[in-house]
Amino acid sequence: HVFTSNGLRPTLESNFAIQWSGPGLRESAYRELREHQRVNHFPGSTELTRKDRICVHVDRMKTVFKDGHFDFLPETYVLPGALGEFKRHFKAGGGFWIVKPQNSSCGKGIFILRSLKELPSHEPCVVSRYIDNPLLIQGLKFDLRIYVLVTSYDPLRAYIYREGLTRFASKPYSKEKCHLRDAYRHLTNYSVNKSAANFQENAEVESDHCGHKWSLSALNKHLRCVGVDVDLMWSGIMDLVVKTLLAVEPAVSGRIRETMLSSSPCFELYGFDVMVDEHLKPWLLEVNLSPSMRGDSPLDWHVKNALLCDAFNLVGVEERQVLPR
Repeated sequence: HVFTSNGLRPTLESNFAIQWSGPGLRESAYRELREHQRVNHFPGSTELTRKDRICVHVDRMKTVFKDGHFDFLPETYVLPGALGEFKRHFKAGGGFWIVKPQNSSCGKGIFILRSLKELPSHEPCVVSRYIDNPLLIQGLKFDLRIYVLVTSYDPLRAYIYREGLTRFASKPYSKEKCHLRDAYRHLTNYSVNKSAANFQENAEVESDHCGHKWSLSALNKHLRCVGVDVDLMWSGIMDLVVKTLLAVEPAVSGRIRETMLSSSPCFELYGFDVMVDEHLKPWLLEVNLSPSMRGDSPLDWHVKNALLCDAFNLVGVEERQVLPR
């Protein structure tokens, strides 16, 4: 809809203006791009979006910059490589930990660890310290989907979209042992909670503070009304986004130089999932490669349609660009 309403049309020809591709674009496709063409990925973006890779880069920055400047990623162990280290840590301190597959999405395979016996024996995964003191709204846990457009890694150039989505769990948050396996209390993924019997989908754009998915604007308004320092919260989130990109910039830039002469045809729209705790500290949960642009509700349609229009304007996609052959 965004493409066609701006004068573009689908084509199978090689003189396209923009290629909107899923993950896994082959490297030869980057080398074949012409000057006027755009593609929605950078080589090496998985250094940012794979759970087992982002923690490596953030840990490296922690060793360079002390004093907690890169403490926005929960303590994480990549298994099976760090299995022994994690077991020693778990036995010594216990606490709440969450297990996630290395390269998954939509909340698949995620659970809160109650015993070391529950750890996958063969499948690679990451185990992270569980944020057990989240900021709650009406007793519900929530996270923020923040859209970040990167148009260059060398030099690094990124834009944070001011609007986005707030996704709620569908049952009240609880750390009771009997509730630890209840995904509707602990996971905020839309793909998980939309199956809950009490899930409320947004029905009207104007009511962006209703149901289990809000706009970021509605979240900001609500938090201000209950006395939360929203400016402080967003200052921390902006800091988190910038430092996350800085952490992976060397690795992604290296892949770009190996793959293509220039990164000018590339851009990437990432979905940063951020959780804020009761002290207003933001935590990075993950960064999504190819975040869903589906419009499952009027609110989704409103936010994502405007997001894509702004992204394509910044990237410089124009109807006239389809003409050269």
